[in-house]
Amino acid sequence: MSVRLVGILATFVLLVGVHPARSEAKEPIVTNRSGSTAVADSSAAAAVIALESARAKALLRADTTALSQMTADEFVEISRLGQLRTKSDNIREIGSGILKLDTVKYDSLTVHVYGDVAVLRGLADNTGTFRGFPFAGKLRYTRIFVRRDGRWQAVGMQHTMLQ
Repeated sequence: MSVRLVGILATFVLLVGVHPARSEAKEPIVTNRSGSTAVADSSAAAAVIALESARAKALLRADTTALSQMTADEFVEISRLGQLRTKSDNIREIGSGILKLDTVKYDSLTVHVYGDVAVLRGLADNTGTFRGFPFAGKLRYTRIFVRRDGRWQAVGMQHTMLQ
């Protein structure tokens, strides 16, 4: 992916927000917003939502192999604190246990498909620990996916805490 396209995607993320919470069963909840805007390619939108659900399960299991396959090498996240985080940062923290998610809940997911680019927006309600400190909270987020060789991968994400 060219530097220009990554720049365009990063700018889009800044302009346009789900992260992970669930019960003792450790199964994520993914809810689609009823009455959402129609998407040009409903099968692509369904594939992106299925990937987001698989991502939630991989987060709960700390499955860095699965997470790595779902995430493009050039992935950049803008954290709730405005920090830039890479795929490597996320995989390292999840794999080492620095970041541990106990519950993952996605809600109000919408997907808009633009050819080989999809933009997913939703709400997340996560609990877990980061560097040993517990956290919980709701986020609004946007994740951007690119379809390559017939499969979707996340290339960008931005999330904002909700009050």
